[in-house]
Amino acid sequence: MDRLIFAAVSFFFLLSPSLALTSPTDLRAGVASMITPVSTVRYYQQIIDYLGEKLGVPAEMVHRTTYDEIDLMLEQGQVDVAFICSLSYVLDNEKFGGELLVVPQVAGKTVYQSVIIVHRDSNIEYFDDLENRSFVFVDPKSNSGRLYPLYLLAKRHFFPEQFFDSFLYSYSHNKSVEMVAKKRADGASVDSIVYDYMLATGSPYAEQTTIIHRSPPFGIPPVVVPPSTSPELKQAMRSILVNMHQDQKGKKILEQMRIERFVTTDDSSYDSIRAMLAFIRNSQDHPIDQDAAPVNRPRNDQAMLFSVLPRDNPIIAYERYQPLIDYLSRETGKRFELHLEKSYEDVVDRLGDGTISFALLGPLTYLDAHRRFGTAPIARSQNARGETFFRSVIVTGPDGSIAEVADLVDKRFAFAALWSTSGTLIPRYLLAWAGILLNQLESYHHYNYHDTVIKKVISNEFDAGAVRSSSAEPYLPYGLRVIATSDPIPTGPVVASSHVSPTVVRAVQNALQTMKDNEASRAVLSKLDPDLQGGFVAASDADYGDIRRLFNEIPRTCGTGCHPDISF
Repeated sequence: MDRLIFAAVSFFFLLSPSLALTSPTDLRAGVASMITPVSTVRYYQQIIDYLGEKLGVPAEMVHRTTYDEIDLMLEQGQVDVAFICSLSYVLDNEKFGGELLVVPQVAGKTVYQSVIIVHRDSNIEYFDDLENRSFVFVDPKSNSGRLYPLYLLAKRHFFPEQFFDSFLYSYSHNKSVEMVAKKRADGASVDSIVYDYMLATGSPYAEQTTIIHRSPPFGIPPVVVPPSTSPELKQAMRSILVNMHQDQKGKKILEQMRIERFVTTDDSSYDSIRAMLAFIRNSQDHPIDQDAAPVNRPRNDQAMLFSVLPRDNPIIAYERYQPLIDYLSRETGKRFELHLEKSYEDVVDRLGDGTISFALLGPLTYLDAHRRFGTAPIARSQNARGETFFRSVIVTGPDGSIAEVADLVDKRFAFAALWSTSGTLIPRYLLAWAGILLNQLESYHHYNYHDTVIKKVISNEFDAGAVRSSSAEPYLPYGLRVIATSDPIPTGPVVASSHVSPTVVRAVQNALQTMKDNEASRAVLSKLDPDLQGGFVAASDADYGDIRRLFNEIPRTCGTGCHPDISF
């Protein structure tokens, strides 16, 4: 339900037609979705189709995950328009001349606020009471979800690392509200329009929280264009959006997204954000406009980082793994923090240098860590049925034109990350066994997140894709179709860095392998990733012998040479 107002203000759609508007897919519209992926596809496809129809060109939707990815695409001229955060606009305008196009009007206003929330049962009454508590930011480039609380801290001469006991990023305003409601964090800063809408529509999460602080009003998240967008296209898109509420079809789409209309505004609407940014830079030289990534407290506070592969977007990752981190902290007496790297390779690298203490790897990344650093498995998961394996599937969209793998010749294919066992290695064998090598595909691309692959297929940007089966299952009711399923693949292991003491390793190993033995920890298991819900069992290197053999025998005749030039 909160997807509607969030779509109106805090999500972004990207429209990237070529300047000439002459290719078969002239209008490429991107969506950086952070909640309810299937709903995102459905609602944004409507506005994308509307814009394409009004421009008189075919429209195609693409996805991105974070503000930073979208800003980079704008800077590089890969998109011609974007709905972005207010802070992103200020930074983009400063860095490469990003320009305002229009802004949404919501509830008669073109402003919004940052609100600081806590659980309604909390004894926290003021922002200062959050010192030494846990806190949730939204995105490194979110104005209401990060810049404003950083400004409050800068006025008090604090960095987040000094003020909060711990902090993390939810990558969604509604997810931040949910985390506070579930007492997974003591406080959060969120978009006032999103929060007010959640309250108005009876969100049980919003009702469990209360506001302790409201910021002054800021200019609402705008629609922007890079300097490279042609004047003709800028004017055409501005005209379509400003008049959208006067068209019956356009008005219906806006109502679904909780936008009254689009209007023009002046750049000075964002001067208060510039003032906050200048204060932070001048007082603390805070890296607000650098390539910020989720960070944790300094290493000297003894927090141990537990990482998972970035196969799920950050929202799903925190939902599926944070309960495990909380459990390990309680059971071992050590403080663990969930840590997300940007790539599979980075997780292995950080294990090797000791930045990450423990990690849940996939079979391929385990073999890489074992080869390079001698990393040994301490446990591996099983699902609720007691199976210590999962499967890879090849999926297609709902139109039914592709019935089997052999039909994928000259088709567009989306793989997961290059180091993904279920998203790349096994699917390549499924293709090869059907007589299809990579150079026989029309095109292919790798994406870190399995849900991104699925969205690419559902939105028809790709004809087929490969993911693990548990990622595909929630999307089957929405038309996703499985056309091939692999043999069993051993679940990936939990591993420890060689920098961790044997005593701590044994404590974590024991905590994992006894999770299924009592009711309280079984309740934790029920909240985790589906492939972990049966608990953990002993693991050894021998469990991954078949995967090692498959990797070493990757066909060398694919015609592209894309595989890593190593062997295990």
